[in-house]
Amino acid sequence: MRGNVDHFLKYGGVKFEYRASEQEVRDFINQLPANKRDSLAEVSQILADEGLIDLKPEHSTIDKELLDAQVEENRRI
Repeated sequence: MRGNVDHFLKYGGVKFEYRASEQEVRDFINQLPANKRDSLAEVSQILADEGLIDLKPEHSTIDKELLDAQVEENRRI
């Protein structure tokens, strides 16, 4: 809701747009049970489902040229 400012999820690189004020989003997150706040992916999906943010998954900070290597490295961990 802050004009044309781009926002990105810090660890996922997914672009999103606020549909509620930042304070409303923070208040909503703070009332979630602790186990629902453990995953940024889960929190962002809950916020989208509640209409508080609009996810724009067409953008990602993942380097597509290295995606196969990243996936393989994660399998070994």
